[in-house]
Amino acid sequence: MGFWDRLRTSPLVTSSRADDADNPALQRSPLEQDLIKRLQAELPTQAAPGTAETPADSPAGEATPAPAPSSTAPTQHRFYLRFTGRVQGVGFRYTNMTIADKLGLTGWVENLDDGSVDMQIQGTAAGIIRHLDTLHTTYQRMRCRIWLEELREIRCTDDDGFRMAN
Repeated sequence: MGFWDRLRTSPLVTSSRADDADNPALQRSPLEQDLIKRLQAELPTQAAPGTAETPADSPAGEATPAPAPSSTAPTQHRFYLRFTGRVQGVGFRYTNMTIADKLGLTGWVENLDDGSVDMQIQGTAAGIIRHLDTLHTTYQRMRCRIWLEELREIRCTDDDGFRMAN
Protein backbone atom coordinates (compact mmCIF):
# COMPACT_ATOMS: atom_id res chain seq x y z
CA MET A 1 0.00 0.00 0.00
CA GLY A 2 1.43 3.33 -1.07
CA PHE A 3 1.51 6.62 0.80
CA TRP A 4 -1.57 8.04 -0.95
CA ASP A 5 -3.59 4.89 -0.28
CA ARG A 6 -2.71 5.01 3.42
CA LEU A 7 -3.54 8.71 3.57
CA ARG A 8 -6.88 8.25 1.78
CA THR A 9 -7.96 5.52 4.24
CA SER A 10 -6.58 7.20 7.35
CA PRO A 11 -9.16 7.79 10.11
CA LEU A 12 -7.87 11.35 10.28
CA VAL A 13 -8.94 11.97 6.68
CA THR A 14 -12.11 9.88 6.41
CA SER A 15 -15.17 10.00 8.63
CA SER A 16 -17.46 7.08 9.21
CA ARG A 17 -21.23 7.23 9.24
CA ALA A 18 -21.11 6.39 12.95
CA ASP A 19 -19.06 9.54 13.57
CA ASP A 20 -21.64 11.55 11.63
CA ALA A 21 -24.47 10.07 13.71
CA ASP A 22 -22.69 11.15 16.88
CA ASN A 23 -21.89 14.64 15.60
CA PRO A 24 -23.96 17.04 17.75
CA ALA A 25 -24.01 19.63 14.95
CA LEU A 26 -26.08 17.27 12.81
CA GLN A 27 -28.71 16.66 15.50
CA ARG A 28 -31.84 18.77 15.39
CA SER A 29 -34.20 19.55 18.24
CA PRO A 30 -37.77 18.27 17.89
CA LEU A 31 -38.87 21.91 17.74
CA GLU A 32 -36.60 22.58 14.77
CA GLN A 33 -37.66 19.37 13.03
CA ASP A 34 -41.33 20.36 13.38
CA LEU A 35 -40.61 23.86 12.05
CA ILE A 36 -38.84 22.48 9.00
CA LYS A 37 -41.67 20.02 8.27
CA ARG A 38 -44.20 22.83 8.58
CA LEU A 39 -42.24 25.07 6.22
CA GLN A 40 -41.60 22.22 3.76
CA ALA A 41 -45.36 21.69 3.49
CA GLU A 42 -45.59 25.18 1.96
CA LEU A 43 -43.02 24.51 -0.73
CA PRO A 44 -44.42 23.79 -4.18
CA THR A 45 -43.91 20.26 -5.42
CA GLN A 46 -42.27 20.27 -8.81
CA ALA A 47 -41.05 17.74 -11.31
CA ALA A 48 -37.36 17.73 -12.06
CA PRO A 49 -36.34 20.51 -14.47
CA GLY A 50 -37.01 19.57 -18.07
CA THR A 51 -39.31 16.67 -17.19
CA ALA A 52 -43.02 16.22 -17.00
CA GLU A 53 -44.88 14.22 -14.43
CA THR A 54 -46.67 11.06 -15.47
CA PRO A 55 -49.60 10.28 -13.21
CA ALA A 56 -50.13 6.64 -12.27
CA ASP A 57 -53.53 6.56 -14.00
CA SER A 58 -52.34 7.95 -17.34
CA PRO A 59 -51.36 5.55 -20.12
CA ALA A 60 -47.64 4.81 -20.33
CA GLY A 61 -45.77 7.31 -22.43
CA GLU A 62 -48.33 10.07 -21.99
CA ALA A 63 -46.82 12.76 -19.82
CA THR A 64 -48.81 15.63 -18.46
CA PRO A 65 -47.13 19.01 -18.50
CA ALA A 66 -45.70 20.26 -15.22
CA PRO A 67 -47.82 22.97 -13.61
CA ALA A 68 -46.89 26.52 -14.46
CA PRO A 69 -45.00 28.36 -11.74
CA SER A 70 -47.20 30.48 -9.51
CA SER A 71 -47.13 34.20 -10.21
CA THR A 72 -47.81 35.09 -6.58
CA ALA A 73 -44.95 35.95 -4.28
CA PRO A 74 -44.08 33.34 -1.64
CA THR A 75 -45.45 33.93 1.84
CA GLN A 76 -43.12 35.67 4.27
CA HIS A 77 -42.69 34.34 7.80
CA ARG A 78 -41.00 35.81 10.85
CA PHE A 79 -39.87 33.67 13.76
CA TYR A 80 -38.38 34.33 17.15
CA LEU A 81 -35.82 31.59 17.88
CA ARG A 82 -33.73 30.90 20.99
CA PHE A 83 -30.71 28.65 20.52
CA THR A 84 -28.67 26.93 23.21
CA GLY A 85 -25.63 24.70 23.02
CA ARG A 86 -22.25 25.88 21.85
CA VAL A 87 -23.52 29.10 20.33
CA GLN A 88 -21.28 31.74 21.91
CA GLY A 89 -17.59 32.15 21.23
CA VAL A 90 -17.78 30.33 17.87
CA GLY A 91 -18.89 33.14 15.53
CA PHE A 92 -22.55 32.12 15.70
CA ARG A 93 -23.95 35.64 15.32
CA TYR A 94 -21.63 36.51 12.44
CA THR A 95 -22.37 33.19 10.72
CA ASN A 96 -26.13 33.78 11.00
CA MET A 97 -25.74 37.29 9.62
CA THR A 98 -23.63 36.10 6.68
CA ILE A 99 -26.03 33.27 5.79
CA ALA A 100 -29.09 35.51 6.11
CA ASP A 101 -27.53 38.21 3.93
CA LYS A 102 -26.71 35.68 1.20
CA LEU A 103 -30.28 34.33 1.28
CA GLY A 104 -31.96 37.75 1.42
CA LEU A 105 -33.43 37.18 4.89
CA THR A 106 -33.96 39.93 7.44
CA GLY A 107 -33.92 40.13 11.22
CA TRP A 108 -31.34 40.16 14.01
CA VAL A 109 -29.31 37.90 16.28
CA GLU A 110 -28.13 38.62 19.85
CA ASN A 111 -26.05 36.94 22.57
CA LEU A 112 -27.70 36.61 25.97
CA ASP A 113 -26.01 36.60 29.38
CA ASP A 114 -27.08 32.99 30.06
CA GLY A 115 -25.02 31.71 27.08
CA SER A 116 -27.95 31.31 24.70
CA VAL A 117 -28.65 33.30 21.53
CA ASP A 118 -31.90 35.02 20.52
CA MET A 119 -32.74 35.54 16.88
CA GLN A 120 -35.57 36.87 14.79
CA ILE A 121 -35.52 35.78 11.18
CA GLN A 122 -37.87 36.74 8.38
CA GLY A 123 -38.17 35.35 4.89
CA THR A 124 -39.75 32.68 2.74
CA ALA A 125 -40.19 29.09 3.89
CA ALA A 126 -37.45 27.95 1.50
CA GLY A 127 -35.07 30.67 2.71
CA ILE A 128 -35.54 29.86 6.38
CA ILE A 129 -35.08 26.13 5.79
CA ARG A 130 -31.93 26.81 3.78
CA HIS A 131 -30.65 29.10 6.56
CA LEU A 132 -31.08 26.40 9.22
CA ASP A 133 -29.50 23.72 7.01
CA THR A 134 -26.52 25.92 6.20
CA LEU A 135 -26.10 26.81 9.87
CA HIS A 136 -25.86 23.15 10.88
CA THR A 137 -23.54 22.32 7.98
CA THR A 138 -21.25 25.21 8.93
CA TYR A 139 -20.88 24.00 12.53
CA GLN A 140 -20.58 20.33 11.58
CA ARG A 141 -16.79 20.53 11.31
CA MET A 142 -16.53 22.05 14.82
CA ARG A 143 -18.99 19.52 16.26
CA CYS A 144 -20.96 22.34 17.91
CA ARG A 145 -24.38 21.49 19.31
CA ILE A 146 -26.95 24.01 18.09
CA TRP A 147 -30.27 23.36 19.78
CA LEU A 148 -33.49 25.27 19.10
CA GLU A 149 -35.07 25.67 22.56
CA GLU A 150 -37.83 28.17 21.87
CA LEU A 151 -39.82 29.10 18.79
CA ARG A 152 -42.61 31.59 18.19
CA GLU A 153 -44.06 32.88 14.94
CA ILE A 154 -44.45 36.63 15.13
CA ARG A 155 -45.73 39.39 12.88
CA CYS A 156 -43.57 40.32 9.91
CA THR A 157 -41.88 43.72 9.96
CA ASP A 158 -40.12 45.95 7.46
CA ASP A 159 -36.54 45.18 8.51
CA ASP A 160 -33.70 46.42 6.41
CA GLY A 161 -31.28 43.51 6.25
CA PHE A 162 -30.00 41.26 9.01
CA ARG A 163 -27.95 42.64 11.90
CA MET A 164 -26.04 41.54 14.98
CA ALA A 165 -27.09 43.06 18.27
CA ASN A 166 -24.60 43.67 21.13
